[in-house]
Parts: sequence; structure tokens; C-alpha cells
Amino acid sequence: MMRVIFVDDEPNILNGLRRMLRPLRHEWEMLFAEGALEALEIMAEAPVDIVVSDMRMPEHDGAYLLSEVRRRYPGTARIILSGHSEQESTIRSIASAHQFLAKPCDADTLRETVLRTSKLRNLMQDGELRKITAEIGQLPSVPSVYAALNQEMAKEDPDMPKVGEIIAEDMAMSAKILQLVNSAFFGLRRNVSSIQHAVTYLGLDVIRSLVLSQSAFRMFEHERSAVSVEQLSRRGQRTASLARAIAKKMTDNAVEVEESFQAAMLHELGKLILSGEIPDRFESVQRAVSDGSGRIDAERQALGVTHGEIGAYLLGLWGLSDGIVEAIAFYAEPQKTPVTAFAPIVALHVARALHDELHDDGELTLDEDWLQSLGLGEHIADWRESALKLFETRNAA
Repeated sequence: MMRVIFVDDEPNILNGLRRMLRPLRHEWEMLFAEGALEALEIMAEAPVDIVVSDMRMPEHDGAYLLSEVRRRYPGTARIILSGHSEQESTIRSIASAHQFLAKPCDADTLRETVLRTSKLRNLMQDGELRKITAEIGQLPSVPSVYAALNQEMAKEDPDMPKVGEIIAEDMAMSAKILQLVNSAFFGLRRNVSSIQHAVTYLGLDVIRSLVLSQSAFRMFEHERSAVSVEQLSRRGQRTASLARAIAKKMTDNAVEVEESFQAAMLHELGKLILSGEIPDRFESVQRAVSDGSGRIDAERQALGVTHGEIGAYLLGLWGLSDGIVEAIAFYAEPQKTPVTAFAPIVALHVARALHDELHDDGELTLDEDWLQSLGLGEHIADWRESALKLFETRNAA
């Protein structure tokens, strides 16, 4: 049974949560703590799976609590409840919180958030890898992109579209911005997949706070990684451009088009996590791939999970859409998904496979049997032509 602890300094609010969540007592073991220190005492006695904390508490606020939980119990999912007047504190907690919920929060929203978080754990059975991934608060950014963003934000009148363009070039920045804008803290009625829309909605003050505090991004530490973040970003951009072109041909649904683009942009995020956090094990995967093993087989043998599942787990914890999470988790094994028609995972799988085919990469092969089973086989030739045109244009430029 999932163990969930709710933390607030006001007993009346905790009593209200008890009453509101009573129907779920058979699904969760629920604990209640009056303040951060009591919560940490309870957690020291027995681990919990999810902590849901109020932000504004005397002496030790929610940001402090989640920071301590992240340090002491990295495998615990961390959710913050915050009012709109507490934006500065919310920004401060972005490196420690997985998701942000707006106060007041109704029972259905809270239940759905906790349930979705618990389901994500099924992606990774390896508890140690789950802890490593859940601990991630900051992601490596391409130094040149980070510098360009800093330069633009330092101007007296930064250009908002330019800020969006810079962020869209970097998977770490894109992931963090999408995490924040899609949190319930901002109360949007639909999931945002477009970086330009996200930047416009958040506004320059929030983006500036993120950049100046460095709570969302950090400069890439080359010596810690067996992969090149610049190379992953370039491949992500090429794949994302093709995924968007394919999606535009297949659907008029703007959300699916943007989800296809962002899934492709972020699809190798797991490699950054693995190479930065457990470089020795990741390098063993790299050696196996160099010796002729397929990447997915090598990752499953060495890690028990794939880089796609690692990246999807983190992005799911951060509240990104199911379409993006599913596409990233299974883009290399699309037959494992229940989709029966075009979806973002189709765009990502096809775009990455055709990218590898045309760039002689060899990591992913197009699963034509799966596409035929979806009734999409007739589009393969057209997609190949689109890929040729797109990549020829890019090479010419």
C-alpha cells in the first residue's frame, strides 16, 4: 500500500485533509504531520513513498522540508502545496519539488496527482535507480546555450521570442520550464507542450528568477559524463524538427503536434541522467554498444531499465503530459504501447529511426511491422521523403 504523508502547521487543515481523503483509506496509508520537523521524525521511523507539504510554515517551510527529504530520502516523491502569493518560495523549491499544486486543492486533483505518481514507479522496478532519478533537481545544460540565455536575460528589455528560441535549443531548460508551467500551481486547464507558450505564460520575471538562481539548470560538467550534451541536443533538435513535420502531416491536433516535438527534443534525457549520476555503469553500456550489442538490450542487461524509461520517469514525476512520457519511455520499443492510431510516440519513433537511417547512426531501426499493424504503413515512403528534404536543407545551411 502506498504510504503518503501530508504536512501542514495548521491542525484544522490536516483534519480537513483527513475528512476529505477518508474514502481513499483503503488505497493509501495516510500519515499527517504538524510541520517539517514532525514529518522528518515520522519518516525516520519508516520510509514513505510520497510527501505532500504546505509551503508556508513557521520556522521550517515546505522548501526546507522537501530539500531535506530529497537529501535524506531521495526515492520519495515530493509535492508542494503553494498559494499564488508564494511564487518566490515556489521558485526556491523547484530543485526539490517534483510537482506543485495550487491551494486550495480539491480531493480529486490531489488523488489524481498521487495516483499518477505511484503508477510511474512501475516504469522502474530497480529501487536504486528510482532513488537516483527522483533525486534529480537540476539537469545539465549546454554551456553555450546557457550563456546565450544569460546574455539575453541581462538586457534591459529582453526579447521574449528570442528567450523561447534559446530555451527550446536545450533539453534541460525545456524540461524544467515545462515542469513549472504544467504544475497545478499555475492553474492552467490544459497541458502546455510549446516552449514559446510556456515562456510567454510564465513571463520574464519567473524565467529570470530561474536563470539567476540557477535552481533549474546548471552548467554541464564534462568530466562526469560519457556522452556529449551538445551532441544529444543537436540530435534532439533534428529529431524534433522531423517529428513535428510528421505530426503536422498526420493530425490537425495542435497539442499532439507540440507533444511530438517536445518528446523528440527530450527523448534522450535519460542518457544525461545515467551518464552523470552512474557513469561507471553507463560506460559499461557504451562499451557493449561499441562491441555490437543493441543499446536497449545492453541497458536492460546492465541497468534493468532503458534510458527512455529513466527519462520518462523523471518527466512524469515533473508532471509532463502522458503523451510525452509514453513516447519517451517506449520510443525504441513502440510495440509495448497500447496505441492503435497516430500518436506522439509514432512521430518520435519514426523521426528517430529515420534520423539514424540517414545519418548512419544505427541505434534505432524503423519498426515497419508495428506501423503496418496501426494501418500507417502507407505513409512510410512519404515520411522518408520528408526526412530527406529536412536533413538535406539543414546540411546545406
